[in-house]
Amino acid sequence: MASLGLHLLTIVLGAIFIFSGHIKLTPQFFPEYHTQVRNEFGKLNKEFPFYHLTGWRPYAKNYRIAVGVAEMSSGTLLLLGGALSQSMANMVLLVIMISMIIAFQKLHYSMEYIGGAIFLAFLLVLRFVLASKSKAIKTAKTAKRNLERKVE
Repeated sequence: MASLGLHLLTIVLGAIFIFSGHIKLTPQFFPEYHTQVRNEFGKLNKEFPFYHLTGWRPYAKNYRIAVGVAEMSSGTLLLLGGALSQSMANMVLLVIMISMIIAFQKLHYSMEYIGGAIFLAFLLVLRFVLASKSKAIKTAKTAKRNLERKVE
């Protein structure tokens, strides 16, 4: 059952992040959302995560494009990749979501923005839990099968 839930969650998260990354990169299908995201990244740029450590922050356009490319490629890896690449893509997306939550908090955004990011971060953590549970079950079945072969 965990495997079915893991597969469904992986497909849903992959589609969400491909869609989200596409909105950040191009106004092809949803120009009004793309304009809103461009304006938001102008504000989010002020709270770049590594600014206090390095004293450097990227241009808002470059930051938006980097996040969009990371979301689209990670979403594609979630849909098409193997177990290891899915875990790595999940980690990248979780880092992006946590940095967005922190930036939204620092900029005093409403719960409307923060809630969506928290929900997606929760789904990414849930995917990690389901993947580890599925791997443990698979390992236990393999060990049991090997033990039965040795007994025979």
